[in-house]
Amino acid sequence: MAYCPDCGVEIGDAPACPLCGAKNPRAESRDDASECVPCEEEGGRPSRFAAFLGEAEDAKALTPRDKRKIAWEVITVALSIATIGLFLINLLVSGRLSWSLYPVSAFVFVAIMATAFLVMDDGRPWRYLVACLDPPIFLLALGLFTGDMGWAWRLAVPLAVFSELVVAGVALMTANAKRKGLNILAYALVGAAIECLGIELFVDLFISGKVWLVWSAITAVSLVPIAAFLLYLHYRVAKSTNLHRLFKL
Repeated sequence: MAYCPDCGVEIGDAPACPLCGAKNPRAESRDDASECVPCEEEGGRPSRFAAFLGEAEDAKALTPRDKRKIAWEVITVALSIATIGLFLINLLVSGRLSWSLYPVSAFVFVAIMATAFLVMDDGRPWRYLVACLDPPIFLLALGLFTGDMGWAWRLAVPLAVFSELVVAGVALMTANAKRKGLNILAYALVGAAIECLGIELFVDLFISGKVWLVWSAITAVSLVPIAAFLLYLHYRVAKSTNLHRLFKL
């Protein structure tokens, strides 16, 4: 049983003496112990990221470039193991490489994209050149594996190049925008409208050799007015600080 160190009154588990107000030394020792133990435990436990990479000091010393290289290495090793496994299964079941070429070609596509965006320098044009050439090469490889290069040359590759141009245009407009807001969504809607028109155009040319825009035209007519309204809100309404002066109220 605890007693007050000043007046000798029995105080039990009270934090202070009810007569003189002196603090209970046992209560203070319990509070200090409860506060210190979690702190020691928390300080002694490394974070999940640090435990994955090694020591905490090593994890903090990693630069963003080092982290990207680690991510690239993990992706590459995982894809390599999956590729070997698929080849072995295909050889054991069929005696030759057949269906495994399709997923492996997709693995190569992912590996090249990972190399372009995780390993190559941001400022060099080779990064974007590799990223742009990867989808057409992947589609040509699929055409080669299927034994029919017609759909790859006439439909898949042109559509992939067209899609890359649309994405590049939207990205360029976004990067050159001085003030970003609703205009970015408007650019994306315009890009989606152009992409729909291109898809139907290339599909019509591949199937019948004639262009007859139906669903893509309806989609474009629906998206473009919304994009125009968003641009109006961004450059006219959101920019103005006095709505009374804007609408002449």
